[in-house]
Amino acid sequence: MSRIDSLLSAVLPDVAAPDVTSLPSATRSEAPSRTTAAPANSVEVFRGAGAPAASPARAAQVAPRTREGNGFDFGVGGAFPPKPTGSLQEQVKQGARLMEQTQAAAFSVTFEQGPAMDAYARKQLGHLDPSPPIAGAPTALTDYTSTIPGVSAKAAFEAFVSNPELLFGAAGISLRPAASALTDGARLFLEEQGPPPVWAPITVKLNETERVVHITTLDGHPLRGTNQFVFDDDGSGGTRIRQYSAFQGSSPATSVGLVLMDPIERQHDIWRSVHGQLHEMLKPR
Repeated sequence: MSRIDSLLSAVLPDVAAPDVTSLPSATRSEAPSRTTAAPANSVEVFRGAGAPAASPARAAQVAPRTREGNGFDFGVGGAFPPKPTGSLQEQVKQGARLMEQTQAAAFSVTFEQGPAMDAYARKQLGHLDPSPPIAGAPTALTDYTSTIPGVSAKAAFEAFVSNPELLFGAAGISLRPAASALTDGARLFLEEQGPPPVWAPITVKLNETERVVHITTLDGHPLRGTNQFVFDDDGSGGTRIRQYSAFQGSSPATSVGLVLMDPIERQHDIWRSVHGQLHEMLKPR
């Protein structure tokens, strides 16, 4: 592991708290201020493929994928490990939501109520507010990249938006409610069987013109954060995918989770799996 100048850090998701009803479409020019925990123009780069996540039986079943050829890599910067952020009142609120959604996730993975559980998820999601990183507070940053040779950025963006269950299923994650495609303004729980079972709520913003998918966490997510996916032509008929992740702890449960398990490495493996599955779906045969 070494610290190098980052070529990825010029574009990062906006970490100012947005209004979900008026959040402007994400663009490539968004660039929040970095924290002083690491030099603003450097990241620590990690290379090599980790072990694939085990896919629970109820997650989407997919064909085995290869990781060769997509050049997946990532670098980290900012404030690691992420610390619980916000006022005591805010952290208590987030912790209470997290516990409530953990109980729902346990019920879902145990009994799998299908349409009834999806209806419950929709109702719960309607009560949740966005919980992006708090501006000015220490923020963990990760830049992920991968490539898909021979596939246009437009085709890659459309495939990502049109196949969320397949892509997240590659990481062992189910969607509640079920979603055959991502739509602008969609609200979803990312469900992991665990242990512990998790319902991680998110909202999605799409910018088809710029080929950007912007994901913001909602109340009760284990992390406060944003993920921004940018699909660019690589100049040779292929696609370069750049994913910019910014996150903080949402409640004291974040610190407990860091002691009991490795949620950060799990996060890396989720995105490794999603990038790898998209490449496997689209790569020229």
